[in-house]
Amino acid sequence: MDHRRLARASRRIALIGAGGVTCLVLLPIAINAATGGSAPRVLGPYATWLWPSLVLLSAVTAALAAWTPLSALLVRRLPAHPANRAAALERVERYVRARQEGSTAEQVRLKLGVAPRVGPRLPTRSTAPLVVVGEPGAGKTSLLLELAATLVHRAKADEDRLVPVLVDLGGWRPAEDFGEWLLGHLARRYRIGARLGRAWLRERRLAVLFDDLDEVPEADRAECLAWITALRLPHVVLCCSTDDYERLPRYDVVHVEPLRRTDVLGLIAACAPRLDGLAEALAKDPDAWDEVRTPLAFGLLALAYRAGRAEYRGVLDTYVVESVARGPGRAERTLRALRFLARIARRRADLVARHRLPRREVWLDFVGPEVVWRLFRRAAPGALAGAAAALCLVVGLAFGVVAAVVAAVCAAALRRGRFPAPVGDRAGGARWAATGFAAGALVVGAVAVVGGRLGGQMARWPAPVGFGLVLVVAFLVALGVTRDRYWAVASALVPAAVMVRTGPAALLAALGVGLCAGAVVGVLTGGLTRVWEGLRGVAPAGRGPRSAPVAGLAGAGLAAVLGAAPGVVLGTLPGVVLGTVFGAVPQWTGVGPVTGLLIGLAVTPVAARPCEPVAELLAKPLALDEFPLRRKAVIQSALDRVLLVDGHRFPHALVRDHLAACDPVELGATAERRREGLSPTASGPRA
Repeated sequence: MDHRRLARASRRIALIGAGGVTCLVLLPIAINAATGGSAPRVLGPYATWLWPSLVLLSAVTAALAAWTPLSALLVRRLPAHPANRAAALERVERYVRARQEGSTAEQVRLKLGVAPRVGPRLPTRSTAPLVVVGEPGAGKTSLLLELAATLVHRAKADEDRLVPVLVDLGGWRPAEDFGEWLLGHLARRYRIGARLGRAWLRERRLAVLFDDLDEVPEADRAECLAWITALRLPHVVLCCSTDDYERLPRYDVVHVEPLRRTDVLGLIAACAPRLDGLAEALAKDPDAWDEVRTPLAFGLLALAYRAGRAEYRGVLDTYVVESVARGPGRAERTLRALRFLARIARRRADLVARHRLPRREVWLDFVGPEVVWRLFRRAAPGALAGAAAALCLVVGLAFGVVAAVVAAVCAAALRRGRFPAPVGDRAGGARWAATGFAAGALVVGAVAVVGGRLGGQMARWPAPVGFGLVLVVAFLVALGVTRDRYWAVASALVPAAVMVRTGPAALLAALGVGLCAGAVVGVLTGGLTRVWEGLRGVAPAGRGPRSAPVAGLAGAGLAAVLGAAPGVVLGTLPGVVLGTVFGAVPQWTGVGPVTGLLIGLAVTPVAARPCEPVAELLAKPLALDEFPLRRKAVIQSALDRVLLVDGHRFPHALVRDHLAACDPVELGATAERRREGLSPTASGPRA
């Protein structure tokens, strides 16, 4: 028996002994002692050691139990441990298999029983970087996936072989160190940690298959190739459709030739009768043969024609129109969503169709002027008007009409909130304004009630505590507004003088209402301003909307109609209810509540600072025209029609770019006309 087995057996025996003594002896005795019993007499003077012994043996038992898994975890962190290599190969194999099963070529093979053969097989060993050259859609990525699958299979059988990894270059930009970016890419895609990846790069144990060099901006490709050369990788494969690879110091080239006309006719004949009519359509349009030069073009056209005769409009248009025409929902709405997703994917230099919106900087300039007008000229003013109306209503019912009128006048002092968006399509403007008004009134009204309730509870505290609290809040708010310590001290003297007359209780409830409502309005205007500043070609934001003070006066008037007293909480049912909720003291004079309200509302400009989470939330309605709320249904429909493949990816950069540049109105009208001409049983390409 070697020392490792002896140590393992010793730990197991110790674990059994310590666990048995802890669970079968010490723990029952401790439970008995804790529940009022006594320790056995046999322990004698050692009874006082019961609890320390239980804690110590429990810790020893836990350490022995965790020893094996923790040591295994620590050992696996070593780059040379075989488990790291096996796990990496498993993840690479899983990723490659998923990409192959979701590819357009696999969809064509499953639905038609045949798929065009793509180029020659790539060699598994090379002394120089291997460059795979072909026009877009020629099948370079398919060859790369096939090579990766072969390399993974051989690496599993031979520990001396390199670990292959597939890397998409489209996400790299010169601002990032290429080595660090590559390590991050390996960590995200294959969960190869930075420490492990750095060790494998240093020890030259990786075979890196680079795809999507064409997605790197043309001005940055030379630097990208220089970085690849500097890494001195033992096995490099690079796919591109241009001659940028000639900047490499040495390389071997594999050319992927386009499909010949005889190849296309042979594939159509092999798929009979499912592609009946395709050969005739191509014969009527000789220029169409120039489009069906690649396996991708043939696959897209075959998927469009699979369900029956289609109207040929070019490969990509035919593929999109036939797929959308056979799908559910309005064609234009579907195409708008796909165009939006394609534009985001193109900006991110990948093929992923994301069902969650990324940061607004990625997509904000894709939205139209109509939705900008609806948000900033209808919904935002409506929300501020609703907030003013709700605040004045709550203040009027709780503290009197005079305080409500003061709150309405304060609404006219908003520094931000008017956004001069150009007038667009007015359709839906009233609905957006009503929705904004309701949302603003509900949120600010609820927050004002909660703030008044908290202030009313603080009004029950001892007078010195309330006095000091009001002074501190007044000083901090004034300091945030003026940025001047002396003005802040002078401003704090005003509520001090008022409290000498009325006491702090008269200010605290109104102070709570003003602070909470002012903070919410400030955060709202700050977030809206942040979103507005992210739009291109817009004028600077102005002061608050004119509708806010008008709505505030309407709220004060409604409070008067409901029976609010001019300046005190007295004699009205709504006033008594809110006064009771806030814990207000009857017979307040109007000066105290007005002073507290003004101090609280003064926090609005302080809170109106850029807040990224709020700005992200407020920007989301701008995407509704392009990307509806039922976005998962749109993506699922696109998956069913093979407009998306392989886990929410566009089939190819050509398809992504075509959708990103399409006109949804024109193409949607074409799809609707095509839908009307289909038989009731027709169906489009389905996954």
